[in-house]
Amino acid sequence: IDPYFVQDYEKASRVYNPSKTVKVISLLREFDLKSKGFGNVSSSHGDLLKELVYKIMH
Repeated sequence: IDPYFVQDYEKASRVYNPSKTVKVISLLREFDLKSKGFGNVSSSHGDLLKELVYKIMH
């Protein structure tokens, strides 16, 4: 880690829960695949984005 960014990483580690972070990364991977047509045949990109944001926030 570049020493210039250490303070940013320390601050972020206090704010973001590790398990929530892993969950969000998993959701990003899932919705990336859906946006490319895997497991999704009818949802628009806008609908996918709304669903992703909802799942991240709740």
